[in-house]
Amino acid sequence: MSDQEEDLELLALQRRLDDAFATTRPRRGFEDELWTRMQEARPATNRLRDALAGFWRGVRAVPGVPAAAVAALLVVVVGAGFLAYSASGLHLGGGGANSALSNGAGSRSGDQTGFGGFGLLPTPVFAATTANGPPSAVSPTGAEYSGPAQMVWAGTSTPAVTGAPVFRYHEPSTNTADQFATQLGTVLRGRPQGFLGSYTSSDYTLKVRGTVQSPPSSPAYFIFASVLMPEIQAAGATEADIANIFLAEHSLLPQWTHSMRTDQTGDPVKVVYERQFDVPGFGPANLVDSNGSRYGLEVDLSNNRPVVVTGMLPMNLDGAYYNLASPADAIRPALTPSTVNSATPVPTIKLTTVDLVYVLVAAGDHSFFEPAYLFTGALLVGGVTYLKRVLEPAVDPSQRKR
Repeated sequence: MSDQEEDLELLALQRRLDDAFATTRPRRGFEDELWTRMQEARPATNRLRDALAGFWRGVRAVPGVPAAAVAALLVVVVGAGFLAYSASGLHLGGGGANSALSNGAGSRSGDQTGFGGFGLLPTPVFAATTANGPPSAVSPTGAEYSGPAQMVWAGTSTPAVTGAPVFRYHEPSTNTADQFATQLGTVLRGRPQGFLGSYTSSDYTLKVRGTVQSPPSSPAYFIFASVLMPEIQAAGATEADIANIFLAEHSLLPQWTHSMRTDQTGDPVKVVYERQFDVPGFGPANLVDSNGSRYGLEVDLSNNRPVVVTGMLPMNLDGAYYNLASPADAIRPALTPSTVNSATPVPTIKLTTVDLVYVLVAAGDHSFFEPAYLFTGALLVGGVTYLKRVLEPAVDPSQRKR
């Protein structure tokens, strides 16, 4: 067979293959229909996240967008996201992912046999009052008194609620950290001591850490910007707007209830998303550390450029309701007379307010977010008013380990 004949046969074969593929192509509009079905099957959280990310990319592409227009459009986008949540039957929880109440104890009404679904809970350990030493300025609301004192409860003893949910999560693994890092488009570089992983992208380094046992600290991620991290340009945007833009672009906007505050006392400026847990019959309860300070997610900005981001690692939470002690009963251990040996009498502090909050209780392979009472009073020393805060467990002692 000549080369010419062979080429003709190859051409004929190619034509028959083309004709075969042409006749087996999907029907007209099939690709669009398939894409629509794929999008509808995606979780509402992902669709909302992508919508916000696309929105903020559009804002950055038009620097002249005024802040008022940004806010108005954000309301529309977030409103549409809540409709998507409602349509999909999802409920916003405290875990940055999904949360659910166990043992059917999803409501305070009706059958309450599901209370205490996790068994006896570990008791929180809080920072103890120092035996001596001067007051210290550790609170954003004022100087914190840390010396010895005699506490007196002078507030109301009527509890706001008699029960509240407790949330539990399992300790994250290196696989959990790797999946989180992959979603951000980063590459694993190593597993340094104390971290689940260290990762890099083109303009920042990411580190992921598990639970710290003492003092208790939640699983967290840390973003450290490199010199290549660009400034965020958005005309008229506040620091909170800039933090929102950065988080939306990186799919890191918090998916839990929160309040926001901006600390502009220095450089970098700190934008803090203070995490909250919803308590039926009470409302949002702030998450605090063992000193009573609120936390959640923090974006540090320098000249409109994110330099450090510290956030709680998204976790799946399970929940179960527990009975609460009254504030008057919970504060009783702290009212024991002081035994500090001193030539001068210790001051007396009247605790006048109490708030329901949540604290992390580290417990090995799984840990808990438990309700607690935060008592607050004031003390006048040398013409200066100092704040005194006392944390006590809120879960009824009969449902806690001794």
